[in-house]
Amino acid sequence: MSISASSLVFAALVTVILGFVRSRMRWNSRTRGRSLPPGPKGLSFFGNVLDLRTGRPWVVFNELREKYGPILYFEAFRQPIVVLGSPDTVLDFLDRRSANTSDRKQTPSIALTGHEWALGLLPYGPAWRRQRRIFWQHFHPGAIEKYRPVQLSAVHTFLARVASDPDHLDEHIQYTFTAAVLKMAYGIDVKDENDEMLAFIEAGLQGTRELIVSGGFLVDYFPFLRHMPSFFPGCGFHKLFAKWRKDNKLLREMPFMRYKDAVSRDKAPACILSEVVSSADENGKESKSDLEEVGNDVMSSVFEAGSDTTASVLKTFCLAMSLYPDVQKKAHAELDAVVGHDRLPDFSDRESLTYLNAVIKESLRWMNVTPLGLAHCTTEDDEFGGYFIPADSIVMANIWACMHDPETYEDPDAFRPERFIRDGTLNSDVRDPYEFVFGFGRRICPGRYFGDAALFINAAALLHVFDITPPVDADGKQVKIEPRMVDCVVSRPEDSWCNIKARGPWAEALIRSTQRDSIS
Repeated sequence: MSISASSLVFAALVTVILGFVRSRMRWNSRTRGRSLPPGPKGLSFFGNVLDLRTGRPWVVFNELREKYGPILYFEAFRQPIVVLGSPDTVLDFLDRRSANTSDRKQTPSIALTGHEWALGLLPYGPAWRRQRRIFWQHFHPGAIEKYRPVQLSAVHTFLARVASDPDHLDEHIQYTFTAAVLKMAYGIDVKDENDEMLAFIEAGLQGTRELIVSGGFLVDYFPFLRHMPSFFPGCGFHKLFAKWRKDNKLLREMPFMRYKDAVSRDKAPACILSEVVSSADENGKESKSDLEEVGNDVMSSVFEAGSDTTASVLKTFCLAMSLYPDVQKKAHAELDAVVGHDRLPDFSDRESLTYLNAVIKESLRWMNVTPLGLAHCTTEDDEFGGYFIPADSIVMANIWACMHDPETYEDPDAFRPERFIRDGTLNSDVRDPYEFVFGFGRRICPGRYFGDAALFINAAALLHVFDITPPVDADGKQVKIEPRMVDCVVSRPEDSWCNIKARGPWAEALIRSTQRDSIS
C-alpha cells in the first residue's frame, strides 16, 4: 500500500510540531518561568554579532547598561553571552558563585593558535588545578620576597637605559619586565635589547593580545570551518592563526631550549623551573620530564599574564604623570621626603608612600589593562538577579565600567589619586581597584602579589629620578596626547609618548651609581 504525499507532509509537520513542543517544555523546565536578562534585540540566526564586534566594546556595553540595566544578555549564533556592568553584579556572580563561573569557553581558536596550554585559558579541571598549584607555590605572598634582588637589579638597568635613550621609554618598559621574568623563571640573563629571544617573546605576546577570548572568529561558532581551506568564505583566519601558532610556539620553546642547554652542560640555573623539576625527586609521584613540561607551561603563562599586563600599567602611569603635572609634583615631594636624594626607593618604603600608592591605584582604575577581563563560562543553569542564566554562557565582567562608575568614583574620567586618600592615609571606604583588575573567584590571578610588587618598585624608582612631561614636536610646541585605550584583550594606552629627563645632577649621579652596582 502506497503512502500519499499528503500523508508524508502531515507526518513531517506533526514531527516538527512535536519537536518544537518538546523543546519548549525542556526550556520551560530549565527556566522555571524565569526570563533571560534584558539586552538589545538580535537578528535572526546571527543574534547580536554586530553588537559584539564594535570597537572598544566596554564603552558600548556601558551605554547599553543605562538602558537595560547592569546584567546584559546577548546571543551570537545561539551562544549565550552575559555581560555584567556594575561592581556589585560582578562580585556577586563571579566571586561569590565561583563554583559555577570558573570555567573557560573552549573555542576552536584557542587550539588553532596553540594556546591550549595557557593557564588563563584552560578549562576548570585537573590540568588547571595542577598548573595553578605550581604557580601559587612560587608566587604567593611569602614566596615573592626572594625575587626582590632580581627585581631591584632589573630596575637599576631600566633606569640606566631610560637615561641613555629616553625616546624609547615604551620599549625599555617592556624589556625590563620581560628580562626580569626570564631571569626568575628560567635563569636566563638578557643583557641586550636586541637578543632574538625578546623578539620571539614580543611576537608571541602580540598574538595573545589580539586573540579575542570571548569568541570573535566564525570558526568559534562553526567549528567545521577549521577543516575548510583558507579561500573558503569566512576562513581567512587560517593564515593569521598559523602565524600566531608559530609565534606562540617560539615564545614557549626558546627560553626552555636555553634552560635545557644549560642543564645539559651541568649548569642548571637557579630559577623557578629548576625548583619545579627538583620536586620530582622529593615526591616521587611525577617524572622529571613531566614536571619540565608542565613547569614550562606555567613559566610561559607568567609571560602572558605578568610581563605584558604590568608593562601596560606602567605605560599608563607614565602617561598620567605627563598629563597631570600637579599629581607628579605631589608624588615627587613625597618621594623626596621619604627616600631622599642619596638612594633609590626600596620595597620597605611602600607603607610610607601613601600618595604614590594612591597614584598606582588610580593608574589601575583610570585605564585598566583588561577592560573586559578574561571571559568566564558557567557550567550549570543558574539564577542571578531574578534572571535565568543558561549553562555554557560566556560571562564577561565590564571592569572598565566598574572602574568608571560615577556612583563609585566621582568624575571617573579624571586622574585623581586623592579619591583614595582620607586624613593622610589610604581610604578603605573607597572601592579598591585591586578587587577587580586581577580577576575574580577561583580564576583570580595567582601572580597578583608579584605583579603588584613589580609595578610599585618600577613606578617608585622611575618617578623618583625622572621628570615626565608632555612631548614636543620639531618646533618645540607641546603635543596634545589623548588618553585612549587600544582595542584588544590586554589593552594599553594608544599613545603614551612623553618627554623624560633626570630631575637634576643628584638623580644623574644616583642612576650612574646604581648602574655600577648592577654591573658589578
